[in-house]
Amino acid sequence: MCLSRNDPGGPRRCSSDARNLYQRACTAVHALERDELAALPDTDTMYGGAAVTPMHIGLPDGAEQALEVARTAGGNPLIVGGAVRDAQLGATPKDIDIEVHGVPIDSLVAGFRGAGWDVDEVGKAFGVLKVTKAGVIADLDVAVPRRDNKTGAGHRGFAVDLDTDITVAAAAARRDFTINAMLYDHRHSLLIDPFNGKADLADRTLGHVCDQFVEDPLRVLHGAQLAGRFGLTLHPDTATLCQQLRPQFRELPYELVQAEWGKLFTSSTHPRNAIQALQDAGWDDTTPGLRAALADRRTLAALDALPHLPAADRVPVGAAAIAAALPAAHRDLFLHHSVTGNQARHIAADLIAAPASTLDTAHARKHWMQRMSRRGFTFDRQLRFSQAMGDRAGIAVSTAAIHEGIGHAPEPAWIQGRDIVAAGGRKPGPWVGELVTDALDRQYRGQWRDRTAAVQWLHARLAA
Repeated sequence: MCLSRNDPGGPRRCSSDARNLYQRACTAVHALERDELAALPDTDTMYGGAAVTPMHIGLPDGAEQALEVARTAGGNPLIVGGAVRDAQLGATPKDIDIEVHGVPIDSLVAGFRGAGWDVDEVGKAFGVLKVTKAGVIADLDVAVPRRDNKTGAGHRGFAVDLDTDITVAAAAARRDFTINAMLYDHRHSLLIDPFNGKADLADRTLGHVCDQFVEDPLRVLHGAQLAGRFGLTLHPDTATLCQQLRPQFRELPYELVQAEWGKLFTSSTHPRNAIQALQDAGWDDTTPGLRAALADRRTLAALDALPHLPAADRVPVGAAAIAAALPAAHRDLFLHHSVTGNQARHIAADLIAAPASTLDTAHARKHWMQRMSRRGFTFDRQLRFSQAMGDRAGIAVSTAAIHEGIGHAPEPAWIQGRDIVAAGGRKPGPWVGELVTDALDRQYRGQWRDRTAAVQWLHARLAA
């Protein structure tokens, strides 16, 4: 059973009376002339009575060619998911996904290969192919409809049943949110919208498709980043389901949690909507202290700056802005949950840890940069973080470092190990490293004006 949120009479089965739905669909296409309606396919039969409205999406040539290959193989190919959503928002679709109804997946493989396409069958067991046409389009997802049957805990506890003959509405019912459950028939220029995703987009509402939503807890975090990306508010009924899923957070693989947080940081145009979605969902407490940190005005103000930062800065700055408001003992745990990759986690931690009070001299700043740059730290990024946090001391330190020429890299050492070995005339050993350290400290203190003076000091030191 799959209960839909959008039925005016309350929850319903996703396979409810197609005739009633078709009557609503006929009302939705009132803009078409009667002769145009007569030319349309029988949507009651083809789409199970799902609501349809006229729509046109411009597709790249490769996608149109793929649609034609799928039709030639005997299927009815539809554009699904994010491409349809993005087109409804007036954006040019970037990632095109095709779902082909009415034809077995093996027939699609044969059809594409017969038409000269390369076919990657790695995802075939899940009903997904990646097709490529050299010089035209690469790694285009072409799938057949499937049913996901819950068999175990977490995001991956599903068995997949490929079913090319289920209705479009039944196939769309496995998707998470109504805005992702819209489909597009390019051949007939029709939007197919079984769960009123178009209306939810217009209302800036993020609502679940049906009660199968609770089968995958990762959908909560996915919803939060969608809310931030498109400026959406979680529907109260959806928020209630999300709250029920909170105990399943621990079942999620950490790399998937990191990926959703990463999208929240990098793609949000309205970061506060993402945070509000987490709060409404009751998922703002997945790390000790996180609830208070996400309610902190300073944290929210810092997150507001993310859309205006360089893309490479958004994850470390966003994660650091939240972690800075957490108790120190729990920062590493949050960074582990929210940041992919050791270096990015180190950068976020170092942004918080940079001690402005002890970096008040050029000597201290140069040594800090020389040590921390190995972990990915830069004063350029520190400045952006300090500005987002409203940290005047951090801004002053970072600005000074940038003026000193060490905003993005350390000051190069004038005396290096090879210089010492060449001038020393004796076997290398620990003494070389000690002399390199001494020389670097003297350079950072401003003892010499240039490399020539540094080399002169070196020769005098070795001759002594």
